[in-house]
Amino acid sequence: MGFGRLGRHYRHIQRYRKIAEVLIRNGFGYLLDSLDLYQFLPLSRRLNLDDKKEIEELSREERLRLVLEELGPTFIKLGQLLSTRPDLIPQKYIRELTKLQDDIPPFSFDLVLEQIEEELNQPPDKVFANIEKEPLAAASIGQVHKAVLQDGQQVVIKVQRPEIKDIIETDLDIIFSLAEIIDDRVIADDFLDPVEIASEFDRIIKKELNYQIEARNTERFRKNFADEQEIKVPKVYWELSNKKLLVLEYIEGVKLSKIVSEGKNRDRKKLAQIGANSFMKQVLVDGFFHGDPHPGNILVTSQQEVAFIDFGIVGRIDEDTMEEIADLFLAVIDRDIDKMVDTLLELGMLTQKINHRALKRDIGELLDEYYGSDLKEIDISRIINQMLALAFKYRVQLPADFILLGKALMTVEGIGRELDPEFNVLAVAKPFAYQLLKERFHPKRIFKEVFGDARQLYQFLVHAPKQLERILRSLERQDFGIELKHIGLEKLIAKLDVITNRLSVSIIVSALIIGSSFIIQLEKGPTLFGLPIIGLSGYLLAGFFGLWLVISILRSGRF
Repeated sequence: MGFGRLGRHYRHIQRYRKIAEVLIRNGFGYLLDSLDLYQFLPLSRRLNLDDKKEIEELSREERLRLVLEELGPTFIKLGQLLSTRPDLIPQKYIRELTKLQDDIPPFSFDLVLEQIEEELNQPPDKVFANIEKEPLAAASIGQVHKAVLQDGQQVVIKVQRPEIKDIIETDLDIIFSLAEIIDDRVIADDFLDPVEIASEFDRIIKKELNYQIEARNTERFRKNFADEQEIKVPKVYWELSNKKLLVLEYIEGVKLSKIVSEGKNRDRKKLAQIGANSFMKQVLVDGFFHGDPHPGNILVTSQQEVAFIDFGIVGRIDEDTMEEIADLFLAVIDRDIDKMVDTLLELGMLTQKINHRALKRDIGELLDEYYGSDLKEIDISRIINQMLALAFKYRVQLPADFILLGKALMTVEGIGRELDPEFNVLAVAKPFAYQLLKERFHPKRIFKEVFGDARQLYQFLVHAPKQLERILRSLERQDFGIELKHIGLEKLIAKLDVITNRLSVSIIVSALIIGSSFIIQLEKGPTLFGLPIIGLSGYLLAGFFGLWLVISILRSGRF
């Protein structure tokens, strides 16, 4: 174990102990040694690692969900992230992790007022004429209260929980440390990279902790939909917002979740169309989409406007990816198997050589289910789920934003069908996709691309002679070298280190036994019970190291 990892371990010793206890309670005690957690348990607990009997009846994925729930908000959010990656995690785990709820009780109103005063550097009543005591919503990072400014404007205040930043940063430190250990010792599959998953989680949750990022997302959405009469996005009060406090315009409306559940509202078909059109604009025109468009984050005003709220999670798509997604939509509509396979591979990153013929066969079987069907009969959610399952099967790593898009698209289709049983998301996507591909061949776009390529070629031709000259001079001076890196060798070296250390301890134990035996035979020096103390000490040391070696081998489970 490196000093860096050792330092991190002991900085958060209580939290590590809690993790070890929760793992034992849920039947994962056998992981303690592999994860270096055994050392954090008190001696009494080390002697009793038996798991509770009722846990034995639960599946491994159910027990994993219980572990994440017991460990609190950061780990629940990690589980929620994993539940969105069917391209990385088996379906049985996805099904269980989707049950994780970010259901946290609100913190006290007094603390809310303290937080607001701390962030604004003035008493809340100097800025707000009224703040409603009962929160509109409460989550793991913060909670939302309705308020009125001194000038009478209605707003919502999003306040971060006290100390949540420190709690999450401690947990992130531990998650990174455990990810490194899992990568070193537990997972032998290069397809699943725990450190990369931890990095992605770190990036996402730190964005959620910074309300200024959410404010910028809200502002960008508001600008993108400034000309759309049927879409509303709240205004940001920048002068009252910072990293831990966000003040937004209050939009009066009914949550779409309520409309869906109660079956009320005059024109549900129109609402489905407005929502889907706005989503396709986000994906295929703006390249910037709401990453969590569930019905609780959408309001319907009395003028039948659709209002989006909560822009903590957003996705970004570059121009090339937008065109690939448009290709994918049209490939599904046309049942073009070759195009679907090509686009899927262009979107993802291959982690191993795959069987293209088998992948094409599986996608063909998927599309055969819709042979001869009308467009409205195609279930895009099922196709996306099946394609993600194929990505997992064939080890194609897809970009995180594409996975987020797939999840959002399934949500949009689900809401649309709840509002209008005739709703078809592909029919909405089709004109947007054709428009995007039509723009691909616009003379202005072609000229721009040709000009860009010509400029790159010019730069290459200008700089190539100098670069070639530098290489030739290096060769002439005989200081030209090639660095080769053997992928996967680090794990082998780590295992060899363990083997070498155990052999070294074995040799030391043998030397101690032999040396102590000679000393006892010579009967020299001070004695205890008639035997030389130095010899007895050597036996004791040999016994201690030998016992330690045997325990470490037994605990590793590799003997």
